[in-house]
Amino acid sequence: MDDKLENISNEFSEKKVILEKGKKYSFCTCGFSANIPFCDNSHKKINEEKGTSYCSFKIIPEKDIVLYVSSKNWRKNESR
Repeated sequence: MDDKLENISNEFSEKKVILEKGKKYSFCTCGFSANIPFCDNSHKKINEEKGTSYCSFKIIPEKDIVLYVSSKNWRKNESR
């Protein structure tokens, strides 16, 4: 099963993600990833430049699951 991503239009830039059992996923918390909702390590550069302390949120599901994830940072940075 491939990772599937679907935009759900709302004020919080909510994303529907289907995650596979046993696979490690890193989610963006800074809002600067080019692959939202997933982390691409953009936070490392942002942390260095702005003195912030963003890090990714990691999950390894115990079974195949569907999650709806959102972050207030995604919406404000998606239009940059």
